[in-house]
Amino acid sequence: MYLAEERSLRAAADRLHVARNTVTYRVKRAQELLPSTTLTDSTLELRLALELARSQFN
Repeated sequence: MYLAEERSLRAAADRLHVARNTVTYRVKRAQELLPSTTLTDSTLELRLALELARSQFN
């Protein structure tokens, strides 16, 4: 949702119906788990990769 909302913490929090701090924590955690260049690369490429990964688990 964060990427869908063009990296807006507030917009993502509103759409997820959670506190902004929750989104902040989750984004920070993703940054810790993913390679450092992943979140600075193209948003479209990252979204596509995440969607493909999610489809493998469904």
